[in-house]
Amino acid sequence: MISSVPLSVALTILFALSGGYSLLRWASLRAGVAGHHGDQVAELSHVLMSLGMIAMVWAYGGGAGDAVQLIAYLALSGYFLTRLVRGRATGHPGCPAPGFHLLMSGSMVWMVAAMPLLMAGSVAGPSGGMQMDGTTMGGMAMGGMTMGGTDTGLDARPVTATPGWAIALTWIFIAGLVLGAGFWLRRALPAPSGTPAAATSATATSAAPTSAAPTVAATSTAATSTAVVSTTVTSTVTSTTVASHAAPANPLLAALTPRADAVCHLAMSLGMAAMFLAML
Repeated sequence: MISSVPLSVALTILFALSGGYSLLRWASLRAGVAGHHGDQVAELSHVLMSLGMIAMVWAYGGGAGDAVQLIAYLALSGYFLTRLVRGRATGHPGCPAPGFHLLMSGSMVWMVAAMPLLMAGSVAGPSGGMQMDGTTMGGMAMGGMTMGGTDTGLDARPVTATPGWAIALTWIFIAGLVLGAGFWLRRALPAPSGTPAAATSATATSAAPTSAAPTVAATSTAATSTAVVSTTVTSTVTSTTVASHAAPANPLLAALTPRADAVCHLAMSLGMAAMFLAML
């Protein structure tokens, strides 16, 4: 469907990587070994969207395939909408960034449904060539005459201009995906080097009283000694607990970090926006 082969290859690689990463994330969540929170439905939706995008890049689909995709993406849109409403009501949506996932699933619905409209200016005629302005190139069928091709006896399909409202809605989706990419880019970048928590701790320490009566000091010393012993034991137990819940030894699982999630969402956003631009 995309005339540029390099762009088709680039998008194929991008969505193959995003789909593979999302599949690993889903598997880690399913097995209970994920290092951070996630949503299994969201990860499976990424896999489905990535496969759908690869199919559209190479014009594979149509008919029953498009119908199945529409049903799946509409169902996912409903799921993310309920998560978004739930998050607004309770503060716990149960799904990271449900609004963004709703945007992505809605974009897929529109991409599949609007493909005939957005590609109206480049419809293939019966001879397999490109039909433009009533003339079928490839078989050079003009005015009932066939030159350099095989006359199949079928009339060429009419070419209609893409409706303006369809183009406008597509640009709205592109803008939303670009804004979403900016959101995930911010999350993918390294955190600032400043440590506000350390500064706050230092301020609180400096504000603490530094003098006390002798009797209070003696009591404080005894209490401090007990606290030190207790802290040492607690620290040992805590260290043992943290070590037991440390990052998994498997480097593949260790790579499934929140920053990697953000990079995956960023790539999918830009890839879908590029696909929409190629369809216009």
